[in-house]
Amino acid sequence: MLAGGGTGGHVYPLLAVWHALSALEPPLTARWVGSERIESRLVPAAGVDFHQIDIRFSYRRPTPDNWRYYRLHILPLLCGKPFRQALAAVDAFRPGLVLASGGYVAAPTLWAAARRRVPVALLEINSPPGLVNWHFAPGSWRVYAATARIAQRFTGRCGATKLRTLGFPVLPPRRNRAQVCRDYGLEPWRRVLLAVGGSLGAGAIHHAVREVLDAAARSGDPRWSQLAVLNTGGERQQLMQAELDVASLPAGPVQYRSTGYLEDSVGALAASDFYLGRSGAATVGELIACGLPALLIPDPQHADRQQYTNTGPLLASGQGTLLEQDQVTGEALLSWLDTVWEQPRLAPPKPPAADAIAADLLTLWEAR
Repeated sequence: MLAGGGTGGHVYPLLAVWHALSALEPPLTARWVGSERIESRLVPAAGVDFHQIDIRFSYRRPTPDNWRYYRLHILPLLCGKPFRQALAAVDAFRPGLVLASGGYVAAPTLWAAARRRVPVALLEINSPPGLVNWHFAPGSWRVYAATARIAQRFTGRCGATKLRTLGFPVLPPRRNRAQVCRDYGLEPWRRVLLAVGGSLGAGAIHHAVREVLDAAARSGDPRWSQLAVLNTGGERQQLMQAELDVASLPAGPVQYRSTGYLEDSVGALAASDFYLGRSGAATVGELIACGLPALLIPDPQHADRQQYTNTGPLLASGQGTLLEQDQVTGEALLSWLDTVWEQPRLAPPKPPAADAIAADLLTLWEAR
């Protein structure tokens, strides 16, 4: 049984591990327990059986304006509805193992697994670790940490023998460069800058795209006529439309294309030459797998500064450069592009993290 969701960062890495597990012998079956959010669309599309429970949570102030939200979502949570639903799902499916990627969506299923004494393995790619995985770590079979820094945060919370540092699990790309260029109308001879604001999109990234397009139009550097920008709107395309009026964009020299939610993000990254955007943990893992130069603009609104600490592996390898959101200018972006214009890709880690996690889980399962 698989559990996790809420954002792409809790979905794609877990799908990557399942993809690796499903290639092993003997054949396995899986059911994913999640919420109505992004996993309800992505998981069935990946061919995995999906079971939805009624859980939603956000940090909204308890004001009269938010009463309807609290009545519909928080009150059932406090009364235990999603926990009863998860327990019924565990009883119906009778899993031999629950593998969870964290997020509040996973909490009821992990609780249900503990009640039914079903073994649990946890996948943690965020730095610092999420509260749900941190809470359930002591009772787990395994905790798979993407980096040594993440693993260190579990020290004292669970035994060292449970911890494995195996990297970021990433799905394989579904498209090559020619297919990506065709799908988005990109001229294949251009170098591609992929702009990503996370699964929900980010106004600051759209602003950065506007800055680089305007700065390139003012510049006389002929290299920018060889550049294309693919800007992704995520699930909030209206935000992109509000920040970027296509009719007012400069006619050149950079080719501009946009799209909504990026389903095959690994394929798009593998087909691109440069990355501009947020530094969510799943995106960092995909960047490491694809090796392209990355300009990282962390979201400053996170209280735990998670997107800042996520950048650590990319900064250490020289693949990534950090730029504060309030320091984004067209000139700064072109200066970075000038620096990395001829920078080669880095080789991906071997073996792939998803394969290593799947192999370890199978070994653990056979030795139980």
